Amino acid sequence: MARPNGYTAVHGTENTVDQRRRLGLRNGIIPKQLGAYKIQSLLGEGGVAVVYRALDRNMPTALKVLDQSAAAQKSVRDGFRREFKTTYNLRHPGIIRSTGTGQIDGQFYITMELVEGETLEAFLRRNKSIGEVAAIDIIKQVADALNFIHENGIVHRDIKPSNIMITHNNRAKLFDFGASIDLNNLDPESLEGVYGTLGYISPEQAQAKPDVDGRSDLYSLGLILYRMVTGRKPFYGTRQEVLESHVATPPPYPSEFVRISPDLEEFILKAIAKDPADRYQTGQEFSDALTHIELLPPPEPFSQRARRWLGIGNPQSAEAVPVKAK
Repeated sequence: MARPNGYTAVHGTENTVDQRRRLGLRNGIIPKQLGAYKIQSLLGEGGVAVVYRALDRNMPTALKVLDQSAAAQKSVRDGFRREFKTTYNLRHPGIIRSTGTGQIDGQFYITMELVEGETLEAFLRRNKSIGEVAAIDIIKQVADALNFIHENGIVHRDIKPSNIMITHNNRAKLFDFGASIDLNNLDPESLEGVYGTLGYISPEQAQAKPDVDGRSDLYSLGLILYRMVTGRKPFYGTRQEVLESHVATPPPYPSEFVRISPDLEEFILKAIAKDPADRYQTGQEFSDALTHIELLPPPEPFSQRARRWLGIGNPQSAEAVPVKAK
């Protein structure tokens, strides 16, 4: 396996204490001003940047500031510029758009549209799993956004819950294109190393293969759906164990952990197939297949089952009312 390298390498979602200090977040203190931008609050943190809610001439905006230590690396600076160029040019309701970029006092920044809501990661930490209908709705929205970027030659390479924003009106928006590549204008340096996040990385990314395409993003999206319906990821262990599992270990069936509609389980297992040729080939195909899934009716509430078993509100006696097998 190649070791991590580049702008977004294999990593988790938490920052170390040293990272937080480099980003100016010691003891929770954030700067009040960056140039003309008045900083109001912290919106999020990543491995090499921090995002603030800020005011630009009294207009709310999201301000992403690159860590100065990380900016010393050319690959990081290149990734930051690539992220701005990509998200500035891509116009889609499922993508958070960049509006400007620059450098103030040696700090690189990107301004983005401000989206009110929370990341899917934050939502899933509060709600271990969600219903199949809600999960499918969110995943379909992301699949549509992925279909759009793939048609434009862009591969995200870091699809994960913390890179999906859920707005207050339940719209999903994709962001953080720092690890993305443009298949129409490939930079050889952007293909060096293992890009992605450990729990959601595709087999081809885990092996640092140079021919990664949109099907890699769809694998990651399938893993997000797996977590949304089961409350867990398929693979756990050390970094090396998880990477090798993505490459060679069959995932546990979701039905081992939860009650799941057979059609949805079949869909998930195809979405996370090891061979890209065995997966859904486009975001459109992915989304269309989700549309035609037949879901099981929701399970009967325990209180209703108990009332039926006791014969309450039923002319039959308790003994005459069978309990359905689950």
